[in-house]
Amino acid sequence: MYKKIFYIFTLVLLITSFSITSFAEDLEDQKLLNKYTILADKNTSDTEQFLVTITRPEGDESTFKKSYVICGNTVKDDIRVMLLIYDKDEKKYIPFANTDGDYMWDIGASGIFMKEVILPNKGANDVRIIAFKKNETEKLVPKTNLQINSFTVSVLDNGIKEAIKTGFLKITDMLNGLFK
Repeated sequence: MYKKIFYIFTLVLLITSFSITSFAEDLEDQKLLNKYTILADKNTSDTEQFLVTITRPEGDESTFKKSYVICGNTVKDDIRVMLLIYDKDEKKYIPFANTDGDYMWDIGASGIFMKEVILPNKGANDVRIIAFKKNETEKLVPKTNLQINSFTVSVLDNGIKEAIKTGFLKITDMLNGLFK
């Protein structure tokens, strides 16, 4: 009986200790956003892509699906990426979690990242991708060890898709009538 109680107690203790480290990481990430207000400020200008090359989005894009994949690559080591989205109510960028529940992640040894997100708004979604050297968070400086890039990914209504299809079919029918 004592063995069972001991094993259950040990299991609870292990689970608690593993979850404490993840809570601590979330607090550190939030401290980073609070310390560097330029990350969330709409008026902060973009930098060149010198730490991470963002391959998707390629500038401002439109899609019919709410599911969207953000991709990039780097040849540098110890790079962390943060994903934010503009909140019109708060008038600033806020953390934007991917489908894994993370808004911040480290780029691994392959140097490539691909993260799926669900775009919350029909119409424009202002997304900001931030990259920085994770061992230099005490003093992040844009264009030195901090990269900031903003993109607009618009979710189009399916009605627009149908209108384009219908218009294309009408043009095709008209051309077929001309060449008969």
